[in-house]
Amino acid sequence: MLKGGVGTASTTLKCGATVGALVVVNSAGNVVDQGTGLPWLAYLADEFGLVPPSAEQLAELAQLESPLSSLNTAVAVIATDAALSPAACRQVASAAHDGLARSIRPAHTPVDGDMVFALATGAVEVAPPADTPAAFSPETALVTAVGAAAADCLARAVVAGVIAADPVAGIPTYRGMLPGAFDRRRRDDA
Repeated sequence: MLKGGVGTASTTLKCGATVGALVVVNSAGNVVDQGTGLPWLAYLADEFGLVPPSAEQLAELAQLESPLSSLNTAVAVIATDAALSPAACRQVASAAHDGLARSIRPAHTPVDGDMVFALATGAVEVAPPADTPAAFSPETALVTAVGAAAADCLARAVVAGVIAADPVAGIPTYRGMLPGAFDRRRRDDA
């Protein structure tokens, strides 16, 4: 198991609202595909400038133990400047959990204390679409957009936290175990 860390990510929606994620990740599951040495979300390799590490480094990664601990968890906060009700924030937090499931395998294990909180400053008012069905809350479209963005941001933040982790107490880190993933020469030759 690789050491986790603190990661952030954000995006701006078409409506002008910003969604951001901050996560402290120390999950029992893996953020890295043991077969490739890249994040499970392979498309993020480009975002972080990663290339597949060497076969030797992958072999060392495969030898790592994954001890379960009562200290495993991922705790995140999703923040948006969109005007959302407290109930809508709860829905956004729930949707953001998908970001953990996309980036950590397995996620939400019995030894993980995964928790996601959401908050909204209300600085950006977004009018509901004119064709919103009467049975829907006026917030439905906005909650859907913010929730989807929250999940994407949280997945990116998890990967950022693991990739940026610094070594402590001999716990292996991504950068320490797989330095070839950051080799610019290999990236330029590819």
